Amino acid sequence: MTLQNADETRSHWWPRKGWRPGRLVYTWHLTFEHAPQLHRLAERYQQALATIDGHNPVPARWLHLTVQGIGFADEVPDERLEQITQAVTVRLRKLAPVGLTFDRPVMLNEAVVLAPTPAEPLHEIWGEIRNGIAEVTGGAPTAAEQVKGFLPHVSLTYINTPGPAQPYVTALRGVEAEPVKVDVDRVALIVQNRVLEPEWVYRWNTHTVVSLGADRGI
Repeated sequence: MTLQNADETRSHWWPRKGWRPGRLVYTWHLTFEHAPQLHRLAERYQQALATIDGHNPVPARWLHLTVQGIGFADEVPDERLEQITQAVTVRLRKLAPVGLTFDRPVMLNEAVVLAPTPAEPLHEIWGEIRNGIAEVTGGAPTAAEQVKGFLPHVSLTYINTPGPAQPYVTALRGVEAEPVKVDVDRVALIVQNRVLEPEWVYRWNTHTVVSLGADRGI
């Protein structure tokens, strides 16, 4: 699915069900600590948006691509987390590393994002993670999840004030920047915190890192 620029923005920081301040969540992400080329691209677009109020830029160290959540940390017993981690690890180690290209950002309702290409390997990673979780929990995706699907993206800034999207779109179009390629060879299970005032950012600690292609000799 190709992402399109939105006409209007809305705040990203609406209350998520169950996610109160300080409550942690287990989730699988791609993180980009070792991708300085992506950091530079993100900062280039963030600089172009600096004169626009109403959004919270994502610091380079917290750039991420959300893949699949597991649940709130206080609801997932350690034994179950370990079982899920093992089940997912077995699957991810069979997948090849992925080369992703990041180019022009898109203005969504709640964020300015970079959508990497190709998306197909990321959908494969997402599917294998979900299969691993389902193997342990016996759970199936909800109707809402099936409709929403998976739209891989990296958020550059989160909107905090509703309004027209056009100022963002215009500012982004004025940027001249070359696409960057990022080699992804690992997927991280993180313990994430949704930090509100005054930072408005997602922070995390890494619980486990799984190497893609480890069982393929890559």
